[in-house]
Amino acid sequence: MKKLKYHSLFFLLFLTVTVSAQTTRKIVKDFDGDLKKDSVWIDDDKKVLILRLSSQQYRKVESKPIYYLNFGNTLVATKSGFEFWNNYDRSGFISVFKYSKAAKQMQLVQMRRTDDKLGRDNPNEGLFESSIDLITNQYLGVIKREVKGKTVKTFINSEIIYPKTYLETFGDAINFDYQKKCIAKYEKFNAKK
Repeated sequence: MKKLKYHSLFFLLFLTVTVSAQTTRKIVKDFDGDLKKDSVWIDDDKKVLILRLSSQQYRKVESKPIYYLNFGNTLVATKSGFEFWNNYDRSGFISVFKYSKAAKQMQLVQMRRTDDKLGRDNPNEGLFESSIDLITNQYLGVIKREVKGKTVKTFINSEIIYPKTYLETFGDAINFDYQKKCIAKYEKFNAKK
């Protein structure tokens, strides 16, 4: 019994360390280019992103609510900003932020999405991926199909326009609106066949 307790405790500790090693809850780096450390983190209790920039005297800036903040959420540092990953089972969103010198704020500059729903509805269609560059409004949808044992990609190039979005005006509502627009583009593309 003592041995089982020891193994259970070890397993629990191992699991805790593994989970924390795979997720980043906070990033501390210079986002605004003034050579002083800034920070962004996920507040699970309030379901928001929180940012403090040195150029704004470390004033606390909160995003709008992220109502569907999933267990698979994480922050990833990039060269000029960060990505916020919010995954749901086999699909999810990546929201990319970069510091805007003109607005002096962290701006949402790209969204990416993965969805395997197509594979559940149609056995020949395994995955749908998309991205939108929010600076140029260029949208790219990628449909991956299995044809004679090979993966074939079909591309949907289009335009989707969103107003400029900054961290304080960002919430997951924009991700779900983007998802709705992606599905509409996919359905319109398939209707032309």
